[in-house]
Amino acid sequence: MRHPSSRLEQLSAAVFVGLAAALLPAQAQEQDPASLQKEVDQLRQEVQGLKEQVKSLQEAPSATPPQTQPAVKQPAPNQVEPTPAKPPAGSITALRESWSHVGKGMTKAQIEDVLGPPTNELTINGKLVWYYYYAGIGGSSVFFNGNGRVSSHQRPTVGWW
Repeated sequence: MRHPSSRLEQLSAAVFVGLAAALLPAQAQEQDPASLQKEVDQLRQEVQGLKEQVKSLQEAPSATPPQTQPAVKQPAPNQVEPTPAKPPAGSITALRESWSHVGKGMTKAQIEDVLGPPTNELTINGKLVWYYYYAGIGGSSVFFNGNGRVSSHQRPTVGWW
């Protein structure tokens, strides 16, 4: 179903085309006043009918598409869902504050003091990665170089950074 404003635009365009088509012949050839009055009356009736259609479309309840629920990511059959990291002090603001202290060159001990223990530890291309998972928020990670210091990090992505 089309949106009512699209129908309104189509009806407006139809009225314009109809008026233009009716007026052009009147200008191209001279017509008697009675026939011109008849055309004007017909156009008025047509415009009135179109106004009523527009009004009924505007008053009709809009059909909204059904809301779909976001897909819930299920762990693979043999995979255990990671235990979520504990957000500090129970608030997103505190979590944001904790992650604002993470920076390049920090040691593993400093990161654990700021963020707590990681949810999971991975090795990618020989480099250590600490992964933090926060239920309802998402994941984040801290990448360490060969010397055991932070080389980069990715904060939780919830649109509030």
